[in-house]
Amino acid sequence: MLIRAATHLSAMIVSCLLSALVTVAMLSAQWALSILSDSAVLVFELLVTVIALSLVRWLIQRADALAQQVGTVRRGSPQESQADRVLARFSVAENTLNSLWVAFSLPAIAGFFLLDSRIAMSVHGVLLVLAISGAVVLGNRLDTLRNLRGYAVHFGRRAP
Repeated sequence: MLIRAATHLSAMIVSCLLSALVTVAMLSAQWALSILSDSAVLVFELLVTVIALSLVRWLIQRADALAQQVGTVRRGSPQESQADRVLARFSVAENTLNSLWVAFSLPAIAGFFLLDSRIAMSVHGVLLVLAISGAVVLGNRLDTLRNLRGYAVHFGRRAP
């Protein structure tokens, strides 16, 4: 039990450090590119958003593929370790999506201060709405697939 708590604590610390590192890197890149032009900042933000959301989509697809392969199992069965792998993959996808929310919040706000023209700020706002919509859709897709495959988390209790 103590080892499990230490593992979770160390994973949270690493996640926070990586989030802070990504946030600082994004802010630095935005600031450096804002010196060049507004369009460079917008292209950079678009590329990073597409790559990040594609990563989450790929993680969700991998978790779903493994869930389809394993199916639902009962507690104590020999396949329970495979079900734990499925739960872990769903958890990785969810944690990655949550970390992206945290890591990209400050750079998303900073984009409005770094851009000079009104058109660039409008495009940034539209891209921000599209990115948030994409993240919400992916979160809903993750929850739907998790429930559909029988790996839902209800009030802290995991199934199966």
